[in-house]
Amino acid sequence: MNRFKETTARAREARSTGDLASAASLLTEGLRMWKGVALAGVPGPFAGQQRSVLGGLRLACAEEQLACEVERGRYTEAAAELSALLVEHPLRERICSLLMTALYGAGRQSEALTIYHMTSHLLRQRLGVSPSPELQQVHERILSGRFQLRQSADRPKGAPQTPPPHVPAQLPAALPSLVGREREQEQVECLVADAEASSSVAICTVGGLAGVGKTAFATTVAHRLADRFPDGQLFADLQGAGPEAGPRDPAHVLEDFLQSMGVRLEDMPETAQARGLMFRGLLANRRVLVVLDNAWNTDQLKHLLPGGPGSMALVTSRMQLHALVAAYQALPLTLMPLSQTDARSLLARRLGAARTAAEPEAVDRIIRLTGQLPLALANVAARAAYRPQLRLAGLADEYEAPECSTLDAFASDEDQALDVRESITRSYRLLDTETAALFRDLSGCPDPMFAASQVAELAGRPECRVRQVLSRLTRTHLVSEIGPGRYSWNRLVAAYAMERAGQAFLDQGEPARW
Repeated sequence: MNRFKETTARAREARSTGDLASAASLLTEGLRMWKGVALAGVPGPFAGQQRSVLGGLRLACAEEQLACEVERGRYTEAAAELSALLVEHPLRERICSLLMTALYGAGRQSEALTIYHMTSHLLRQRLGVSPSPELQQVHERILSGRFQLRQSADRPKGAPQTPPPHVPAQLPAALPSLVGREREQEQVECLVADAEASSSVAICTVGGLAGVGKTAFATTVAHRLADRFPDGQLFADLQGAGPEAGPRDPAHVLEDFLQSMGVRLEDMPETAQARGLMFRGLLANRRVLVVLDNAWNTDQLKHLLPGGPGSMALVTSRMQLHALVAAYQALPLTLMPLSQTDARSLLARRLGAARTAAEPEAVDRIIRLTGQLPLALANVAARAAYRPQLRLAGLADEYEAPECSTLDAFASDEDQALDVRESITRSYRLLDTETAALFRDLSGCPDPMFAASQVAELAGRPECRVRQVLSRLTRTHLVSEIGPGRYSWNRLVAAYAMERAGQAFLDQGEPARW
């Protein structure tokens, strides 16, 4: 033991003079003096206490030796040894700090951040404590790209140690102006302010009927909030009600996100869970806005959400995401069709105030025909814009022509995203067989507002069962609950239900009645 102490003392002296090579060599010599576990097999509490003390001396010597290697710029070799040492001592923060530094110095920034996140999780889970200020400082310096290290001994002289920090800017183009939705915008801004004040993550869900403008709202609001998230804005279409290929795999979404933040493919973990850990590690202490459009369910989202304060997730979905609201305290917003005033303003902005003011009755007819649905209004406005010589009354006449079904008037051969029938179809596909059958039966209701008791009589089923199925319909926003046992639906959705019921009767591919 005396020889070991003398060797480590000489190492400390060499290190104090800046002779890192000699210090590392002496510490390596000291480690070779250890043969197995001290006092192995010796029973009793005193022997156990001494084993602990001597084991601590050996571990401290190993840490010092690897610290010298890191300071010398021998990052690759040190990272390999430190990784093995951290497996043995997962709560040892100095080992974590040295390993993060070595990985960063070797150009493996994403791995360094993943190690920090894993260690932080273990510290909180097992000890109930946060990482030390020293470890947090290493993490922040890596994130900021301001970590000044010695030139790596493994790289050519002059080669950059790490790439500059990436700031993604993925938001799609925003609408020039968003009509209405002032109250909802204010709610989102209040959510962000409250999250900043309480140092928490902000999560908001935006739901509503197909074609009501969820994506347009989220994108426009995201642009308005962008300056409050200077570390970047991420966007992904999760295809929750999109092509027949089905919802996007979160692992693929995370691959895109991580690449946009500077992670190389060769450094990418394999599983969605591991990628989610890396993603949350990269977002720690950064302010990033994540827009997740067209989500399928909460399970698809769990690895895509920011984990700490400073960032925000803005999620749109055709489904009510109850689990997200319950588990993450997300703010739920539901967009409704535009008011008469806002629908008139939309047409005036698209077609010009003079043109709409000249034919107020025709404008009101068009608004009624569209069910005040933004997608249908935009479709009408696009057709009218290409036909400036046509009076709006003539356009309304075309939509009301007997040979033209309600939804045919709002079809689009160019882009299915602009086709009202296709948009409602994507919500219809989300229904199970029983709920779809009840939806078709609702086409027999004469009024846009109806009671559960009316539907029960129409379907010939118990009212309690009808209420259960109607609650599933409300989750897709095809039907809205306006009071206990009272419901309503949009006129275009009612037209779609009638089409489905008629088609089921003709081809018998679907039961015509529930």
